[in-house]
Amino acid sequence: MKTISILIVSAALVVSSSAASYFFNNGASLSASGIADVMGHTFSNSTPAGSAFPSGGGISAGPGVVGIGIFSTDNLEGLDSQSLIADFTSLTGLTNAFAAAGPLGNRGMFAYYAISIPIAGTVFENQNMYLFAGNGTTFSNSTEFLVVKSAAQFLASDDNIPTPTTEMFRPTGGTAETTLLLGTNVANVQTLNTDASITPGWAMVTIPESSTALLGALGALALLRRRR
Repeated sequence: MKTISILIVSAALVVSSSAASYFFNNGASLSASGIADVMGHTFSNSTPAGSAFPSGGGISAGPGVVGIGIFSTDNLEGLDSQSLIADFTSLTGLTNAFAAAGPLGNRGMFAYYAISIPIAGTVFENQNMYLFAGNGTTFSNSTEFLVVKSAAQFLASDDNIPTPTTEMFRPTGGTAETTLLLGTNVANVQTLNTDASITPGWAMVTIPESSTALLGALGALALLRRRR
């Protein structure tokens, strides 16, 4: 009977540790990284795009959308928006909006929380984490995008140690190096409030839709034929 009890307890422990917990954000402190649109405007889900922040901290880029997951390739240059979105696999299939205007140092802050997510045997196991952001309310209606790859990997599901989360996606410092795959590095992202500190971060880049890309290619081909 004791042997059976021990086996039951052991099995329960295995089940309880069969998933990992993740909590991602880019911080809310003065040293937090920032994300901006191509105009350098800061994201906030509490103010419409183009409106001025009340504390004189710049112009709102509007809500924006953020996802954490994986891409099948790091070669994202030249992809149209539909191909880029199709190649992204989101953790739990969820996306988050940028946080509302908040305390000093909130620079287009995002937070992404997933608890007890089974990883072993899935496409995420031991894969590097990617930050995927767009300037729309969804990826489908976004025209600007950002992709950042972290050196940190998704844990296997039998590893129940939480990821050191607040440092996963930062341009400098943190517990894991990041590689900018799509976007541009910026020396300072405009804060939501008056703030004289320098905040390194990223700005999105404009990605054409597939139809727009096709029209552009046809136009270029027509020009080449005229020259010949």
